Amino acid sequence: MNPEEIPVWKPFLKGVAILRDLSEEDLGRVAALLKPLSLPRGATVFRQGDPSDSFYIIASGQVRLLSERQGRSTVLAYLGRGETLGELSLLTGEPRSATAVLDATTEFLVLSRKDFAALLGQNPAVLVQLSRTLAARFLEESRGPDEAQALEPELLALVGGLGEPDRTLLAVLLANSLTEQTRRRVLLVDMQAGGGAIAAALGLDASPVTQEMLRGHDLHDPVILEKFVQVHASGLGVLTIRSEALSGGLFRSIFLFMNLLRAHSDFTILCLGPDLGDVDKAVLQEADQWLLAGRDEGRGAFLRLETELARVDPDPKRLLGLWLGDRLPREPGTPPGREWVRVPWDEGMAAAVRTGEAAFRAMGRSPRSRRAVESLARRLARLRVGLAMGTGAALGFSIIGLLKAFEREHIPVDVVAGTSMGSVIGGLFAMGVDPAGLERIVAGIDKAWVWKNLLLDLTVPKAGIFGGVTLLRFLRSHFGERQFHDLDLPFACVATDIETGEAVVFKDGPVAEAVRASCGIPLMFQPFEYRGRFLVDGGLVEPTPIRATGELGADILIAANLTMPPISRKNALHIERKGPLDVEPLKGMGLPQMLRSPGLGDVFFQMIYTMEYGITKESAPLAHVYIQPDLSDFSWTELHRGLEIIDAGEKGAEAALGRIKTLLPFFSDRCKSQLRSKPWIW
Repeated sequence: MNPEEIPVWKPFLKGVAILRDLSEEDLGRVAALLKPLSLPRGATVFRQGDPSDSFYIIASGQVRLLSERQGRSTVLAYLGRGETLGELSLLTGEPRSATAVLDATTEFLVLSRKDFAALLGQNPAVLVQLSRTLAARFLEESRGPDEAQALEPELLALVGGLGEPDRTLLAVLLANSLTEQTRRRVLLVDMQAGGGAIAAALGLDASPVTQEMLRGHDLHDPVILEKFVQVHASGLGVLTIRSEALSGGLFRSIFLFMNLLRAHSDFTILCLGPDLGDVDKAVLQEADQWLLAGRDEGRGAFLRLETELARVDPDPKRLLGLWLGDRLPREPGTPPGREWVRVPWDEGMAAAVRTGEAAFRAMGRSPRSRRAVESLARRLARLRVGLAMGTGAALGFSIIGLLKAFEREHIPVDVVAGTSMGSVIGGLFAMGVDPAGLERIVAGIDKAWVWKNLLLDLTVPKAGIFGGVTLLRFLRSHFGERQFHDLDLPFACVATDIETGEAVVFKDGPVAEAVRASCGIPLMFQPFEYRGRFLVDGGLVEPTPIRATGELGADILIAANLTMPPISRKNALHIERKGPLDVEPLKGMGLPQMLRSPGLGDVFFQMIYTMEYGITKESAPLAHVYIQPDLSDFSWTELHRGLEIIDAGEKGAEAALGRIKTLLPFFSDRCKSQLRSKPWIW
């Protein structure tokens, strides 16, 4: 650093923790030895185990620190402007204890260990002061990490192959949902040609920031954004700046402007228009994730943008497809690696906003759209709630009671996985059937229904008493020809390959067939031949599908476990059999008499109970919240007591509601976790 630059940088250096207690004279000596370094997004500054040769001060950008062990990387911290890495290298020369990767184009001020050693030889007082500062930092870290998890600031680029009204409305609704769901600082940046539509929709000043307004400001200092950002009553920040304002002389400083946005807010949504110029592409290079939105009416524009974005970065994992409508434009997974989110879209919302209605009120008239946008916000914030619905035959009706309690308390469910009866309820819920609709279905199940839909399906008992044909017919009556990607929520169900003993998790294809495979209680139903396998009830391998729920992308795992120790279950099997089996009395019962009497069936089902309970107990620690309603008064065969079992499930959910709410910032008056953790020493 040359003598002319030192006075400019001194105020910044005084704010760096490790330097703030140095005298003006000593600070000047250190500043004279600092050398500027700029590295692009994705670069690795150093790797764990590398020799320690330099100390880095972050002037702009973001660094992710990783611990690498046995081929796996764990994020330790995110560091931004004013934070440092490599302090210990100045004193000890020990190898690097972490890997540093750049999440944005980053500027450093670097002090080599060799230059530092020369400085100490001339000014020992500097060593004394730095040693005191490092000791204080070590003491702070020794008190243990903050309970709050360090989060990474996110830059999200929303590119819309949509008409201007829909593009603006989607940006406003998504940004507002992020603010509401995370209780964090969210900034919506309108970079569309013309500019101002977003601010106008929110009743704010639509005047854009110009290049002339930016000139003369230090783009390293986040404080300058406060002059330009407007804050809506909801807490959402709005910045209007056309792409051309960052062209010309400021083009090379786009990465600095993006780093200003990172330092200003926890989440920044950059709303770009359908025509991508050089500035837009440079902005996309610095963004963390791209959201490409489209709909049937603008399919051509969507496909053009998709091709253009692939030229900017061919990695499909960086791009999340958003499709406004009832059907996705193609099968999920095409192209490979691409993820899709379907957002039901009410045609009247954009029209209402054009007439002056508030965007939030317009969305309120379309509950499906609102729920989908809120779920997308939780996905982006890594707050998706996943519900694992366990096996239990009639006991599975208790899950409906749990859903009723969630609905009453406004607790969202974003992804669902189910096993056996849990797959039936989970599939219907993912299809859009609300708890009241599920309850109506159960209310229609009585002993006559059981006889008609299950017991009349008797078959030659080679591998099962019932063929399962009427069960599949029942499932198709509700799911029709729906595929998994047609559902409103991500859904998976678990079956067991009876020949290999493997768990088979279905996430694609026809829903009815997959659910049928998950429901085949061994010996009762013949194995279901599907996709080249003979499949039976998934409860044999994953009674409560917590792992499958996590694999769907859930961040908060809730397990609805219906298994109990065999001794706690209502014993419906101890009925003494007298004389030959009489078919006529079966019409008044939930299951055949021979299966309800002691003997082989008794032993078999008690064995399954014990096995399922043991498997679930082992997987329970994987869940953040574990719900086990008291169902000891019910038997798994009592399908006709569905409404009573639903009530028991609702009561069982009550104790867990408080714990779930502590995991969701939506229920907090303020955000308790910080953007970054306490300073780390590397």
